[in-house]
Amino acid sequence: MVFFTTSCVEEIPLETESFESVLVIEATMTNEIKQQEVLLSRSYMFDSIPVQESNATVKVTDDAMNTYTFTETESGVYKSQTAFAAQPSRNYKLSVITSSGEEFGSTEMQLTQPTSIDNLYVERDFNENGIEGVSVYVDSYDPTGNSKYYRHEYEETYKIIAPFYSPFEMISNDVEFPILVEDQPTFQSIQEMVDFVVTTQLRPEQERICYKTIKSNEIITTNSVEFLEDRLDKYRVRFIGRNNTEIMHRYSILVRQYVQSLEAHTFYETLKTQSISESVFSDTQPGFLQGNVFSVNDSNQKVIGFFEVSSFDAKRVFFNFVDLFPGEELPPYFITCDDFVEPAPIAVDILSGIWNSSPLADAVKYRGYQYFDDQGELYPYRLVLNICGDCTFLGDNEEPDFWVD
Repeated sequence: MVFFTTSCVEEIPLETESFESVLVIEATMTNEIKQQEVLLSRSYMFDSIPVQESNATVKVTDDAMNTYTFTETESGVYKSQTAFAAQPSRNYKLSVITSSGEEFGSTEMQLTQPTSIDNLYVERDFNENGIEGVSVYVDSYDPTGNSKYYRHEYEETYKIIAPFYSPFEMISNDVEFPILVEDQPTFQSIQEMVDFVVTTQLRPEQERICYKTIKSNEIITTNSVEFLEDRLDKYRVRFIGRNNTEIMHRYSILVRQYVQSLEAHTFYETLKTQSISESVFSDTQPGFLQGNVFSVNDSNQKVIGFFEVSSFDAKRVFFNFVDLFPGEELPPYFITCDDFVEPAPIAVDILSGIWNSSPLADAVKYRGYQYFDDQGELYPYRLVLNICGDCTFLGDNEEPDFWVD
């Protein structure tokens, strides 16, 4: 394995080991007043299931004798019982005791230099591969020159509009089949037959417009060490291809900026080079990566992770596709949606006359279709795939609190 480093970043020694499950600690305290969060899990092989570490005792202490106790709010997620913000010039350390009695600690860390995001903006652009799309840029400047090392995360939210939506839906009546000839009701019209096997009704809630939020799963780090000023100027944190469905209508991105210590920056830079899946901390590693967390009782016991105390800032920006691509064709929907089907209300055995099933009822109950309109060529209905007529198969139909149209 080849390891590269610059003169300003210390190399972290790596040892190639056979895989073993070890505790993984992800903890970033910030100067934002909130319930701070610690994530505990176990490292796992690439093709296995992640395991969260539950029932641990987690706390953070500082050099002013303050103790912040954390409670497990969901499996492997621990939040401070009270909201607090990391303070300047104060030393913080982390303590974790697992349910099996293993005790882990961290080196003391101080809050880094606070530096704001001066500007967050988007531009129609091309990436390094010549693909057209939208770049999300950050401008940031620290006049003191003390920040230097930065990590960014983003959380994107986009609007989904179901292209073949109807305010009506079909619900199977759960008619039991087969139905013998002597037990079959008489229908005066196809509509009566349809009403026998399904109920067409108004949807209880709108399912045309939804919203989907996705958090970044990559490590985005940079530094200004080689610049004349401690400045990020038009630094790209996200690129979205022009044909990406996420920007089909309205899109928003929240960018978080963390000013890192040299230790934290070195750890994340090294972790970035090793990560091979979406779970950058817990997947298979080609070598063991030592952070600033350690076993209190056994110096040979391995633990992965970093306890970081970082200054924090965040900004959000919105845009519509038509803002950047006026008069141009929208990106394609998630799937092709122009394949309508008209399953028969009842399937009849030609020889015996027995009603065997309802393809229509089965389609809306089991086969992923739903009512669209009454313009069928054979029957008074057409069905479309659920994903094309109901946005809740892709997102949440409740508008986020922060959303602005």
